[in-house]
Amino acid sequence: MPCDNHRRLAIPAQPVRKQDPAVRVRNWDEVFLGFDLETARLEAERCIHCPDAPCQQACPVGNNIPQALYLLEQGDVMGAANIFRQTSNLPEMCGRLCPQESLCEGSCVVGFAIRPGALGPQPPVQIGKLEAFVADYQRRVLGGWPRPAEKAPPTGMAVAVVGSGPAGLAVAEELTKRGHSVTVYES
Repeated sequence: MPCDNHRRLAIPAQPVRKQDPAVRVRNWDEVFLGFDLETARLEAERCIHCPDAPCQQACPVGNNIPQALYLLEQGDVMGAANIFRQTSNLPEMCGRLCPQESLCEGSCVVGFAIRPGALGPQPPVQIGKLEAFVADYQRRVLGGWPRPAEKAPPTGMAVAVVGSGPAGLAVAEELTKRGHSVTVYES
């Protein structure tokens, strides 16, 4: 990944569109409207692709963040989404719910870099917003959910998962891939 870090560090953090407060007090829709493709590509281009990337090391699931952001900046949204899906069952949720500010984004070198003429540090790359963007874009624009993983032959074992939160849904998906019959229960 060839990288001109000085040029990348000069790219300002891209604003994330939000609902107007007067509108959002009257609905339950998500406040952040996310990036459009060009803005997402520009935000991904802020990544300086560190060796032994601190963002990846800080990620509890070990997402290959530099590779995903490189693919996004090249316009390969499907490839970027698939990188996130290799280690995360629900990247669209992780991009919204994970405390990135104390994990990947909190470790992002871009947020610590000193820039000539800048008054203090700039924000880190908005990794969570980009992860949510690529997962949503994959589903909404590129033709639906990713192809289901190949399932192992049925094991004949039945598993009950109690709770349909992110952890329950992720474990249900993993057990299904392994050939178990899974039922998710929610109260």
